[in-house]
Amino acid sequence: MAKKSDLLTSFNAAFRGFLYVVKRERNFRIHLCAGVIVIIGSLFLNLPITEFLILILIITFVLITELTNTLIEMLIDNFVQEYNVRIKRIKDIGAALVLISATSSVIIGYLILAKHFPPNWKNAFESIGKSPWYITFVALIIISSLAIFLKFILKRGSLLTGGMPSIHSGIAFSIWTTVTFLTFKKEPLISLLVFLLAFWVAQSRILRKIHKIEEVIIGAILGILITVIIFQIFWR
Repeated sequence: MAKKSDLLTSFNAAFRGFLYVVKRERNFRIHLCAGVIVIIGSLFLNLPITEFLILILIITFVLITELTNTLIEMLIDNFVQEYNVRIKRIKDIGAALVLISATSSVIIGYLILAKHFPPNWKNAFESIGKSPWYITFVALIIISSLAIFLKFILKRGSLLTGGMPSIHSGIAFSIWTTVTFLTFKKEPLISLLVFLLAFWVAQSRILRKIHKIEEVIIGAILGILITVIIFQIFWR
């Protein structure tokens, strides 16, 4: 009976630890949501069991590295209070561990899933470019109004030094959208690589505490929509 109780205690402790990280660590939530989306999306692509298991493994690997990085940071912060260059290097290495695992998982996941997309999936951006511009314009007005509303409610600073939206994020994802329109049909891997760069630009604004996550997301959406409108009007 004692062994059963110990086993339940271990499971409860593990579950509490998992919930703690989910509640406290934004990056872990992002990776967890991305993993869930990939798994659910893969169910509609009729993946072979081996490739599906590889996806599960790489998603698990990213989550484990994120947990490891969080554990390292918590241990350091608990025992070391003053600033130390070596401690900073240890934290940087932990962040690099997560970055490498996340980047490799994106590339592996892309190479697996791309084979099983519908035959005409490479024409998706060409179809968007040929769709009516006024649909995107309405979406742009809605997002812009939301940005103004949130900035008014949250009372954030100027557009150039923080606040709503993130200009850097908007420009980065505008570049990604442009590259995607021009190359996605023939070389979709280029679009993926530029997306990773845009994502890192947006993430850096959050990590440096220049912008909040909602400011970065809305900035990215605005950059994408404005670029899409330009292509819909002039790219035929």
